[in-house]
Amino acid sequence: MADDGSFGAVLRRLRVAADLTLERLAELSGVTSRAISDMERGVSLRPQARTAAALADGLGLSGADRALLLAARTRRDAPAPVGGLPLPRWMADFTGRGVELAQVADWSARESPVVVISGVPGVGKTSFAVKAAQAWDAADRFFVDMRGLDAVPVTAEAALGRLIRAVAPGEGALPAELEELSARWADVAGDRRMVVVLDNAADEAQVRPVLLRTGNRVTVLVTSRSVLGGLEGVRWVSLDRLPATEAVALLASIVDDQAAPEDGLRRIAELCAHTPLALRIAGNRLANRPGWTTGDLIARLSAQERRLDALTAGDLQVRAAIGLSYQQLSGATRRLFRRLALVPGASTGVELAAVLVGETPVVTEDALDELIELSLLQQTPDGRFQMHDLLRLYATAVLEREDDAGDRVGAVQRRDAWLLDTTIVAGRFFEPGYGPAASTPFDSQAAADEWLRAEADNWLPVLAGAAADGEDQRVVDVAESLHWFSDGWAYWPGWEDVFTLSSQAAQRFGDDKLQSTHLGYLAWVYTICRNIPDRAAAVAREALEHAEQLGGPAFKASSVAMDRVAQAEKLLAGADEGAGIEERS
Repeated sequence: MADDGSFGAVLRRLRVAADLTLERLAELSGVTSRAISDMERGVSLRPQARTAAALADGLGLSGADRALLLAARTRRDAPAPVGGLPLPRWMADFTGRGVELAQVADWSARESPVVVISGVPGVGKTSFAVKAAQAWDAADRFFVDMRGLDAVPVTAEAALGRLIRAVAPGEGALPAELEELSARWADVAGDRRMVVVLDNAADEAQVRPVLLRTGNRVTVLVTSRSVLGGLEGVRWVSLDRLPATEAVALLASIVDDQAAPEDGLRRIAELCAHTPLALRIAGNRLANRPGWTTGDLIARLSAQERRLDALTAGDLQVRAAIGLSYQQLSGATRRLFRRLALVPGASTGVELAAVLVGETPVVTEDALDELIELSLLQQTPDGRFQMHDLLRLYATAVLEREDDAGDRVGAVQRRDAWLLDTTIVAGRFFEPGYGPAASTPFDSQAAADEWLRAEADNWLPVLAGAAADGEDQRVVDVAESLHWFSDGWAYWPGWEDVFTLSSQAAQRFGDDKLQSTHLGYLAWVYTICRNIPDRAAAVAREALEHAEQLGGPAFKASSVAMDRVAQAEKLLAGADEGAGIEERS
């Protein structure tokens, strides 16, 4: 590959300069030759710090060369779009789909289409969409995971809000109504040429508001297990399992073994039902077992098929490939794989993964590396980790089967305690006169800010769970710690949930001061974040009523509540005036 400054390019240049083969560097560093090859070819994302250090040691690097390699680990391939939502990195060993890609390219040359990409689990819908989007001649590319298989998928409102913030980070308060939000998206998109990928959509209603009013220069690629036949004016691509020749070619590129017999690869492809996810997992298993032949893998895949009949996590052939790789993991890595099913959100950092297994982050990094090498885990462009939905289903199944109830409960309790404790510590970094705790994992406000945003999809569900379990003091403490931080991230849609939960908890306490305070925070949400004047005014007046019950010592609470009422009523008056003008016109 070209020396573009990426980790893989720098690693290859330094290895060649040291006159080391892949196999010799593997011996010296303890990193598998397959993993090194994947890094050099750009197949895998940047490695964990421990892996990079091991490679530097194996190369005998010091001084400037060592610093160069370690710095390349954190280098991004390309700047993310303003406001975020970058495309995932597509697989460098992407194989086939030439006819379908050509069809999509032809549509894009003549129009800005909406393309629905459907297919069975594991068939490569996301990889195809990312490959197609990368080939587009567009200034901006954005990616939103709609999480259609989750118990609570991303709403159309949330998707529109993220896209608007990504395209126009300086945009003010967004409308609360879906129709108005869709119109704002159309205005922001304007005549900009861009590609939007809506991945893993649940149904038509979830994506339709993004597709409408987007103008004629925005191409939208939607992936879904369903064909979404109720959408109007769209193009459809239905991905089937790979043809036999392409399935064998994908396997061969992963195994990277000239001696592998084609008939053996063909049989492995058949056992994997020519499904890319299963092919990638099985191929990586063979590549990481130098002593195995294709016959060994065939025998194990065949046996695994029979043993996994009772499971329900996806197609049998995909489960066979997953199960085989799972059984060959070390005990610690198997435990981590199972516990990753307990991550509430779509992704996790190293620290949360470590908490789930009760290990240190350094030890957990090794297990994460092993899972990535075997395609049982993906690394996102920002260095976090996420599972394919089929893998998460499988992890859930083996978690329930292999971990006893006490261990599962213990892992959940550690997760919840760590997420909420860390949220409080991070939030208080922003409170005047409070600052960092005596013992804190953050060395700056910027680090605390980054953590709160990155882990929001994990700590918010845990906060909701604490409220459901009646942990009212816990809920109030978390919300109180966040109210200064919230000013700097005012347009995050989760604040309504945070301060609704804390207001309800305060109400159960029957404490007027708490109720006034947290209703005031909620009034701020409806005034600044959501722009819902009537609701803002009603909540602010309720906050004032509680403040007025407090008497003299609580004058500050009363004055703050009065300010909230004034802000809300000003917003409401403006809305009423605008409605009157519209009615008269």
